[in-house]
Amino acid sequence: MTPTADAGLLRPQDVAYGAMSDSVTDAEAIGRVRAGDTEAFGILMDRYGGQCTAYAKYMTGSLDEAADIVQEALVRAYRSLNRCNDPDRFKGWLFRILRNQCRTHLARRRRRQHQPLSDELPAPGTSDAATDAEEVRRKVHEALQRLSVEHREALVLKYVHDMSLPDMAELLGASISALKMRLQRGRLALREKLGGVMP
Repeated sequence: MTPTADAGLLRPQDVAYGAMSDSVTDAEAIGRVRAGDTEAFGILMDRYGGQCTAYAKYMTGSLDEAADIVQEALVRAYRSLNRCNDPDRFKGWLFRILRNQCRTHLARRRRRQHQPLSDELPAPGTSDAATDAEEVRRKVHEALQRLSVEHREALVLKYVHDMSLPDMAELLGASISALKMRLQRGRLALREKLGGVMP
């Protein structure tokens, strides 16, 4: 019987692979799943779940929405695993599924005219350094949400996930020169949203 998300397949917190997951390659884990060891998918969830959630959170501005998107992306990846033609490149294949889920979610949200972030900011005039840092972080996060999906995605992958341009080019299907331009325009747009305070 094929397990489902309801049966606990997509609950990484319930799967404790420990050192074993470090010694198993993506291709080996996929081979195990295809051979009937459905629990081996937990190795891949454990390995990439955090990165997927971080990406989705920056793209949506909401941890709750990110969790739902990642859950759906992992379910889709599991169900489509036989279509992963190069198991050694599973991470990029999974990311493309996640990216499509994020874009679909954002398009639906735009149609509903729903704002992703709370407008709550720390009270003005507070001199506490931690509060000031939190206010800056929130403003940057809010400004990111107002960028185009392409610019936001490029900035998140480069400056949050510290991804190289060649890796970004492979994942996004864009040339390095196009990505450099996207990053430049993204930085300018972000600076404008922040009122020119960004270096």
